Amino acid sequence: MSAPNPSLPHSVLGDFVLAWGPETSAWLRGLDGFTFLPGSSDQGPAAAVRGAVSQGSAPDGTQWLAVADLIDGRPEDGVRALAGGAPPQRSWRGRFAQAVWHPGQQQVAILTDHFSTVSLYTLVKGDVVLCATDLRLLAASPWCTRAVNLESVYHYLNFAQVPAPGTIFKEIRRLEPSTRARWQRGVSEPVLDRYFIPEYPEDLRGDDETLANDLRERIIETVQAYRPNGPGQTDDSWGCFLSGGTDSSSIVSILARKAGPGRVKSFSIGFAEQGFDEMGFAETAAQACGADPSFLRVTREQTQALATRLFDAYDQPFGNASGIPTMACADLAKSRGVSLLVAGDGGDEIFGGNERYAKDRVMETWFSMPTPVRAIGRAVGSAVGGGSSHLLNRVENFFERASLPNPDRFYTDDSFASDHYHQLLRPEFRAAVGRDASLDFMRGVYGLGRSGGPLHKIMRLDLLMAIAQNDVRKVSGATASAGVSVRFPYLDVRLLEYTCRLPERQKVRGLKKRYLFKRAMAKILPEQILRKKKQGFGLPIAVWLRTDEPFKATVRDTLFDQRARQRGFWDAPFVERLMAEHERGAWDHADSIWRLFVMERWLRRYVDAA
Repeated sequence: MSAPNPSLPHSVLGDFVLAWGPETSAWLRGLDGFTFLPGSSDQGPAAAVRGAVSQGSAPDGTQWLAVADLIDGRPEDGVRALAGGAPPQRSWRGRFAQAVWHPGQQQVAILTDHFSTVSLYTLVKGDVVLCATDLRLLAASPWCTRAVNLESVYHYLNFAQVPAPGTIFKEIRRLEPSTRARWQRGVSEPVLDRYFIPEYPEDLRGDDETLANDLRERIIETVQAYRPNGPGQTDDSWGCFLSGGTDSSSIVSILARKAGPGRVKSFSIGFAEQGFDEMGFAETAAQACGADPSFLRVTREQTQALATRLFDAYDQPFGNASGIPTMACADLAKSRGVSLLVAGDGGDEIFGGNERYAKDRVMETWFSMPTPVRAIGRAVGSAVGGGSSHLLNRVENFFERASLPNPDRFYTDDSFASDHYHQLLRPEFRAAVGRDASLDFMRGVYGLGRSGGPLHKIMRLDLLMAIAQNDVRKVSGATASAGVSVRFPYLDVRLLEYTCRLPERQKVRGLKKRYLFKRAMAKILPEQILRKKKQGFGLPIAVWLRTDEPFKATVRDTLFDQRARQRGFWDAPFVERLMAEHERGAWDHADSIWRLFVMERWLRRYVDAA
């Protein structure tokens, strides 16, 4: 592993804008809080930066900008991306978004890291090409009308986020993960190529003990490589998320055991609501490895107050409510003087820890049954479902889902708007967006890659959808709102490619999730952590929507006032029925109601008020 570049800020708390075309330089000069780069003009690409942005040039005049926190690799090598060959970013480790251009040759290239942990957006109109790391910068430009993309609204209602390459605005695109876009002067459409897709050769062989030992050493090596040690990064300036789950606990334990007692800070939060507090497990993990922990139990009032920051933290509608507790944890770290956190995101998706992987194995078994048997199951499910019983509705849901192939089966976890397409959406909306738009999108992502069995195909789907489009955006936005940067060692490309070589049975064996990972961590994590039931970093919205009258009133005032009704996206009486079903406990509609609430509030802030 090469040493980190000492010239880099080791932070992704920066933004750049690259503009190319008539009158773009004048617009860039007027951007509040940005520094216009010398030498920029309308004759070639112009650029402006703010915050932690690296920049440089090559002897041939090629220029580059990078928002980057690299473990391995150098941004100056990215100038080769302009020529159209294989970009060096294929082997870089860490986070980055980069722009490269040559004024004399009138060429531009932009690149994202393997999981788009730093976003890049583009707007092309006539002779104008704009690229930026924040969608709101392009939306505020004179070339954007802020026309809302209804298909993106539909995707958001299903996925809780707007997946790339679309955005909430028709005229703006987001670069997909591990993608390079190149423009030539006079050609408005870029050349796009994707330099990395997870593949699963499954070619590692060996007994469980040997493979577990090897996996443990690779995990330790990777996590220690992501230990912050750049300029200005003392032990007091960085720390780790610690939820009490196996991913964050393993990272904290590996770093703390190496550094020594009290040298690694960890940060954990909890809630008063039953079932939403894992601080006991976090305390167990911190004590076992000798970390220096900070704990905070967040009140209902404090948590709800944080919700107003969601619209500053995310540059598009973002309906994953766990962004709020992530924000609270980042605030806690910032209050202790920490400027960088290490996170455990990606562990479920590379080690086989998601609960739905085990469920899907059961459903895959049912799906392989003869057609007449499956038909009987669906008939039984239809007969018992459709009422007010939560249990019987789940029986119906199982048989209905198990009768589908993947990715259609997997999609049923993210299908709120399509499940209620005719009841939820207004006729004008349905005329613009077909019911299968989001399912077709997921089918396209599922079709990427050339290898993998049933489990690996949905793990790759999760990496490209749940991780790249949701989880890393959640954590990145929440930490940035607190002025804290973040690293993701379990998304390291070398570790990922190693785990892709492990057979499926080493990830999920029977109904046992994380099979090999747990064997590998047996000497690192306490048994209580290894055996704990997966809970996740959730927010007790479901409880509030049943018991908290002020919170319910806020949601109702947003969803049912005149502005929401005039927007004409969804049917208000149907949403009323969802809230009534939720309040009486017939079904948990909290996630769906929250998505509607966030979308309406976001549109009021960035579209209505623009």
